[in-house]
Amino acid sequence: MSEHPIGYGKPPKKSQYKPGQSGNPKGRPKGAGSFKTALSRELEAKLEIKEAGKRKKVSKLEAIAKRLVTDAVNGNPKALSELLRQLNLHFGDVPDADLKQQPASAEDQALLAQFIERAIAERRSSNG
Repeated sequence: MSEHPIGYGKPPKKSQYKPGQSGNPKGRPKGAGSFKTALSRELEAKLEIKEAGKRKKVSKLEAIAKRLVTDAVNGNPKALSELLRQLNLHFGDVPDADLKQQPASAEDQALLAQFIERAIAERRSSNG
């Protein structure tokens, strides 16, 4: 019997990796990109769009940004909220703040209170 203890966390010497031997010898093949690389490459790819009646080639990322701004301007509240979040994130004074945790401004709180009061009044009138 060998003097090497065998048990939990102590495998037999003959089954241990030798010094310099990898546990995953084939590993990830060279040139195999990560998901981040693939996503970046896809967002940089060009796309043809029609803007003001003219065809134009823009990156897919730029097309997404254009769509977000257009939807926000056209009154989509989710798009507007996301656009404002992105603007504050990329152009605002508070770079690392979690925007969902920030309190609303006094004006926003007043508008929200008016909306809630109006919604409650409408619900009461439709039920009554």
